[in-house]
Amino acid sequence: MRYAPGRRPCFRAIIRDINSLISSDYELLSELSPGDVTLRESFWGYEHVAVGHSPAQFEERHLKYISLLGKGNFGSVELCRYDPLGDSTGELVAVKKLQQDSAKELQDFEREIQILHSLQHDFIVKYRGVCYSRGRRGLRLVMEYLPDGCLRDYLQKNQHRLEHRTLLLYAWQICKGMEYLGAQRCVHRDLASRNILVESETHVKIGDFGLAKLLPQDKDYYVVQEPGQSPVFWYAPESLADNVFSRASDVWSFGVLLYELFTYSNKSRSPSEVYAVMLSCWAFAPTARPTFTELAARVEALRDGRGTARG
Repeated sequence: MRYAPGRRPCFRAIIRDINSLISSDYELLSELSPGDVTLRESFWGYEHVAVGHSPAQFEERHLKYISLLGKGNFGSVELCRYDPLGDSTGELVAVKKLQQDSAKELQDFEREIQILHSLQHDFIVKYRGVCYSRGRRGLRLVMEYLPDGCLRDYLQKNQHRLEHRTLLLYAWQICKGMEYLGAQRCVHRDLASRNILVESETHVKIGDFGLAKLLPQDKDYYVVQEPGQSPVFWYAPESLADNVFSRASDVWSFGVLLYELFTYSNKSRSPSEVYAVMLSCWAFAPTARPTFTELAARVEALRDGRGTARG
């Protein structure tokens, strides 16, 4: 009902917005307070509507490109300096943007931003804000920058000095981060060493929520209707066969991540002391797999020398 015809949405946009109103993701996100944030179309374009506090909005002209951090099928992550003073003293940030800006990919990207903004945990990468370069279709996600990069590359570069006790610390931190995600009814769907970021030698964080889903209120699993390109080597049997994802399918992926950890992401090596923990994650029946709470306790016991990998 806008006065200017050029500012009225097309029917495709209206259909997309109606679909978002009836999806479980939208319903759950609308209940996440005070960390909830939704993208609302205003007279001048898209703006943030937040409950409790307003997220930061970064101005594109102050984001100075430095280098490419990573690139996937749907998006890329760049290292930038946010430098409003123009004197190269601004902070370094990681900026994610889409490779293409189709309506479907844009909707998924907005959902990723909503999910990440609602999460606050020591072992999950921090949301910093958003940036618009061409209105809604130029949307970018701004996150904290962790200079040591992804865990996969970090393991390969530093395996000569990373002891098993340190690897167990990483495993425990990932468990605690995933335990928090599960409490938020969030399924990551892409848990792998390439998506774990290294803050320091003693601190890692879960990143990349591009495939994450929020579980419906009445179910403990999520059925993906259009799976697209997926990291199948990290997927549980039910995910491969029926596109079913749950906390238990994330546990299966964690078992693969443990293999990556203890082989230092080197395919020619084989894992050692945590083999039984891996096997428990790879139980065929989802209900037979341990929870992340149980896994965190087992990994902590291994690290403290209070237990074994059996059980």
